[in-house]
Amino acid sequence: MKFLKLNKTKFKPTKNSIKELILLIYISFIIFIVTESMSAIGTTSYGYIQKSSIYLGISVIIALLGMIIFLFKKDKKNYYIGGFIVFFFMIPLIKYTWDKFFVFLDIPQENIWCLVLDYLIILLMLSPAIFLKKKVFYTVLISAILMILSLCNYFVSIFRGIPLAYSDIYCIGDALSLTKNFLGDNSIIFISIGLVILFVFLVILFIKDKKDIRITSNLNIIFVVALAIGTYSYYLNLINNKTLIYYSANMVKTYRYNGYVYSTLESGLRFIRFKPNNYNKDSIMAIRKQVDSSTRSSKEMAVASTKSTNISDNSSNKPNIIFVQLEGFMDPRTINGVMYNTDPIPNFRKLQKNGISGKMKSPSIGGGTARTEFEVMTGIDLEFLTDGEVPHYTILGHETLNSVASTLKKQGYSTHAIHNNQGNFYNRNKAYSSLSYDTYTSVEYMDNVERTETNWAKDTVLTKYIKECLESSEGSDLVFTISVEGHSPYPTDSDKYDFPIKVVNSKLKESDQNQIYYYINKIHESDEFIGDVVDLVDSLDEDTIVVFYGDHTPALDLLNRDEGNVDRTTTPYAIYSNFDLDTDFKGGDISAYQMSTIMLSLAGVDLGPMENVHKALSSKKDYKKDLELIQYDILFGEDYYLNEDEKTKASNLKMGTKNIKIESVSLQDNQICIKGKNFTRKSVAFINGKEKNTLYVDKNTLRVYCDKDEMDDINDIVVKQIGLHDIPLSQTNTIKLNINKD
Repeated sequence: MKFLKLNKTKFKPTKNSIKELILLIYISFIIFIVTESMSAIGTTSYGYIQKSSIYLGISVIIALLGMIIFLFKKDKKNYYIGGFIVFFFMIPLIKYTWDKFFVFLDIPQENIWCLVLDYLIILLMLSPAIFLKKKVFYTVLISAILMILSLCNYFVSIFRGIPLAYSDIYCIGDALSLTKNFLGDNSIIFISIGLVILFVFLVILFIKDKKDIRITSNLNIIFVVALAIGTYSYYLNLINNKTLIYYSANMVKTYRYNGYVYSTLESGLRFIRFKPNNYNKDSIMAIRKQVDSSTRSSKEMAVASTKSTNISDNSSNKPNIIFVQLEGFMDPRTINGVMYNTDPIPNFRKLQKNGISGKMKSPSIGGGTARTEFEVMTGIDLEFLTDGEVPHYTILGHETLNSVASTLKKQGYSTHAIHNNQGNFYNRNKAYSSLSYDTYTSVEYMDNVERTETNWAKDTVLTKYIKECLESSEGSDLVFTISVEGHSPYPTDSDKYDFPIKVVNSKLKESDQNQIYYYINKIHESDEFIGDVVDLVDSLDEDTIVVFYGDHTPALDLLNRDEGNVDRTTTPYAIYSNFDLDTDFKGGDISAYQMSTIMLSLAGVDLGPMENVHKALSSKKDYKKDLELIQYDILFGEDYYLNEDEKTKASNLKMGTKNIKIESVSLQDNQICIKGKNFTRKSVAFINGKEKNTLYVDKNTLRVYCDKDEMDDINDIVVKQIGLHDIPLSQTNTIKLNINKD
């Protein structure tokens, strides 16, 4: 039967088909080596071996690629023989490079098989070239995309301590704005030129790339099909054997063990909101009934207590509640093999010794400040969301959510947030409105801000604004404060600075010692800020409770290598109050999403919906399963759990606690002198809707230089506070002027 006969010649391998497969396999290998190396280097300053070894190795494999292309182009027997001889003599160097590569990645032996999956995925991504006529163009395009993403991951890892993930697409605006400050103008110019050159090259390549035979051999089709089936089967095998790992808090470890390309793709798949098993109205209402039953008696007792003491729900006698989230804060004495000439954190140590303290499990390691603050503010466990996801963008950008602010606001509290960094970074100026904060004081609304050697705002400035928030209302206040001084990166050449706290008796290599030396002196200054806040609390006539805690462990190279015997999943916390707490709670191990429950309980105020869930269910067997169901329902589901009166609305968030306003404007020669109140260095004048170069004189005076021609027709003058991306965060009143020539 003719229809069963196969044309064997179509399945016969040709020289072109063999060359195609060899180049595909080898180019995939190069991309695999480069992406994995860049991922590892990004989480350390020098890597685990000298970078020169890795660079040499990459140069070797790229040189081999050049040799292969040369041989294929010549296509002569004597060239092939010569090439084989060169390859034979290079085998020891290739073996040396290969060994160094795995030492560099520092992965367990059993997880090496995960890297095979990573390579197969790259090979699969390049394999469609087999079906295309412009094979070279497609190969170069996909390779360039993978290389660029790898480079972006390198810089992101250095900046924040955790790798690039799919969810970072929501943060791309912030990333572009920070690139200039992080890399400098010259680097930005070179990168821009490089991207333009790459784009032009791709366009030329697309035009010039000759159209090859679409299918050089049907055998190559079989290869691609087998590759796809084999890769998927291999993936399932790794899953079933639990070789692939997933650490929700430790993205560095996940990426290092599973492979960069696979982990990046997986972060996208995890972004799909899958409905949990057993999610339905009946299961949610059963949990609600259990929570209500567990908390009813305590609520009745609270109401009885309120009536007996004649305290109304909006009473100003309720204590002020202050959260202080400290950037990269940990106990440096827990790092093995390192000693210091004096304790870097004496104030925090005193709080640990004399008050309520313990360890708090953080949702991220080495970076991800916003993730920790989200858990603490909302009681939501980020374990059930995706890798590296920042809910300030993905959730709070379009919906409101219960938080400590919304809960306390219903009880008569004024609610404030403070952060000594840009106001719209991580979308906070919108996110805090969705969380029901009344005011948000960011660095654009701060004056006399000191900077660290790496240009982060020092924490000492925060005490002044905590006090301002407490004084801004007559009733009780919630003040949620986020510091930034301890932020990475930590210089490996910090021995050029003369800091008071020294590293002594350490056998660590110099780069590690220098990083730790810089870090301990930054958190020492944060510790001085802690002492200032305690002094402020003691000076108040109002009952006040404050908690200090670290957002995540720092992105020190030593810790990224899992050395130093440090538990990177937890940070320390300590609670202080200027009044006696009626509690048996002594501290201990908690999770970040449980912090609000503890603080509100200690303060003796009503709990919010999520706090009631944690209080009622945390000791139950199915706590985490029930928590996942409730969170899915509230965030992505049908919203069965919340009663109508428990749902929140966005607040009319005010930037800063003090009004910035213009009081008068005068003309002096070619200058406009603007007089007003509470100006800062981020105050910028706009004249007739156009931004003008503005000189900050002091908090009451701004000056704008104008050409004489511009002075003739000045109408509207307004001052705006400019944040990240040059976006106005707020603006003053408008003054209208009409100055015309006679």
